This record gives sequence, structure tokens and C-alpha cells, in this order.
Amino acid sequence: MLRSIEVQSRRYPSFGKCVFCLDTENLTDEHVIPEALSGIGQVIIEDGSCSKCNAYANKAYEQDAFTADFLPIRNMLGLRRKPRGKKQKPRRMPLVSYADAAVDIANVKYTEELPIPNYPRQCSFVVHEPAGKLAGVDRSAGSAPFVLMYIDLGPNGAVQPYMVGTKHPIIFGAPEMVVAKMAYCYAVAERGLEAFDTTELLDLLKGRRMDVFNFVGKPIENERLAMLRLHKFYFRKRGNLNTVIVHLFASFGGPMYEVVIGPDR
Repeated sequence: MLRSIEVQSRRYPSFGKCVFCLDTENLTDEHVIPEALSGIGQVIIEDGSCSKCNAYANKAYEQDAFTADFLPIRNMLGLRRKPRGKKQKPRRMPLVSYADAAVDIANVKYTEELPIPNYPRQCSFVVHEPAGKLAGVDRSAGSAPFVLMYIDLGPNGAVQPYMVGTKHPIIFGAPEMVVAKMAYCYAVAERGLEAFDTTELLDLLKGRRMDVFNFVGKPIENERLAMLRLHKFYFRKRGNLNTVIVHLFASFGGPMYEVVIGPDR
């Protein structure tokens, strides 16, 4: 395992329109891999989204995911942050507790701050069942059961506490929406806007439906994939449906998601 934060940089040419709403005004670069999850290198569709669609995604789910589920790993790996003013606030990790392990967990208070180098190097991710559209199950009400997956970022040479309790928020659906958007952008960047019928997935990404777990979950088939870069994408065909596997934090052994893109046009 390389434990690399590098992605394979690529700039896809503009379609001359927003890949979400097809508007041709107020276009800006669309990051296939969001800046907040990028390390070294970027994957971009030039002038790929309009300001309105960009703002909607940011407000509806991206900021929730980046400041909750993805916050610890973003900070520990030192991933990109958008510049805000002359000075950026220092990165801060979720508060920790040094309470004895015998204390009732409901009464534990998380009040202590740890510098990032001394923070425990394990990160957790929620892994849901395969997408409802692949499993033949309606997951409109959510995805259950689920499991927590832990990855170890490896030693960094700093001293970590012998015993410490950590807690950070998990927002069901927000990281899955980020992954769905990544998969959609990769699919159209690679194959074009006319290759797939993405009507239903676009309805999800634009807030016209709210059943993300019908589109996103763990891969329907178990696979062993290369762990050479920070994030990787793979096309798959499941019956008449095209899917994209998004392997997040692949070089650290991170979680894999399979996203339903849609049938061929």
C-alpha cells in the first residue's frame, strides 16, 4: 500500500454548457474530484458547471460531508482547502476524551483538543448495502443494515495518546451524494453527455428526488482493486445499467462505492 495523496491529473475540455442543467451562462470549472478531497493533482471538466448548480451542491450536501464525515481524514492528510481571505483558520480535529474506558459512554464528555499530528490515525466510514437499483430493493427510506469500516493512515512519527476517545458526526446521505456527483462527472467526462440516460441520477443531484441509497452503496460484487492513487474510478456494466465504482482513499485501503449512472442511450 503506497499511502499516496496523489491523483492522476486531467483536464477534460468544456462541453460549452453545464453538465447538470445544460445552461451556457456563468460557467466555472467542475472538479470531478472535489477540491476538498484532492491532494496532489486535480481532475477537472473545464467550464463544466454553472454557478447555480455549483452553489446548490455545495449547500445541499458537499459542505455537510466535508465538515463531518470527511473532516478527520481531510485534516490528517492535509487535503486542499479553498482560500478564504488572507489568513486561513488553523485545521482543527473533533474534540477527544481521556475518560476511563469503564465510564458509561453516554456520560463521556469530549472536551479536549489534540493537535493533528497527535490525533489517532484511524478513520471510520459508513458502508451501506448495494444500491437499491442494483439489489432490486427500494431504499427510498434509507439503507439498513450498515457497517463501520476503519482504515489506518499509518504512522507519522508523532506520539499518539495510549488511550483516548474520539467522536465525530456522521451525516447519512451527504457523503453518498458527494460520491454520486463524482461518479456522474467522471462518467460524462469520459464518455460524453449523450452516452447514458442519466435522467434519474440528475434528478437526484439536482434535488428533485431524495433516494440516494437507490443509487449509491457498496459494490454489488466483491472486487480487489489497485491501491495506487488517492481516488480511483472504474466503469462497470450490471445488466442494462452502467455503473461507476468510486474507490475513495484507495491508496489507504479506503471504502468502495458503486454508483448507478443509468442505461445506454
